[in-house]
Amino acid sequence: MKYFLLTLLTFSFISFAQEEPTREAAPGVWELTTVDVNWGYMSDYMDGLEQTWVPAAEIQKEMGIISDYAVWTSNNSVAYLALYYPSHANMEPWTDDQQAEFAEKLQAYREKKGFDAENYEKIVSTYKDLRDIRSVELTYQINFK
Repeated sequence: MKYFLLTLLTFSFISFAQEEPTREAAPGVWELTTVDVNWGYMSDYMDGLEQTWVPAAEIQKEMGIISDYAVWTSNNSVAYLALYYPSHANMEPWTDDQQAEFAEKLQAYREKKGFDAENYEKIVSTYKDLRDIRSVELTYQINFK
């Protein structure tokens, strides 16, 4: 009987021991936009992104709003556009100063590349004919130990 009670007591302490977590969320958040691109227009869409979305992401990176960005494509005419925010606080609406800084840097980029706001808007306006946005999601990376 003593051995039974001792065994029972030992197992009860073991069952209350906390196991070390095997996974944890990485800091930050990825904003992932899934885009269905019309068949045969992926190259045109990527050309447009290279002149509009990528420079905007670069400016946001310079400003410290995002710390990374990426574009992926699939074999079934889907594009994935990703912005990495180091924290949710970086996703807050921009201040007036941030908006002014972004506009100034975007204007400088346009001038450097030799096109004006009208050209820029023309490129952006073609997107509606090239693609449909399927979803915009916040995704979190999980690190396994």
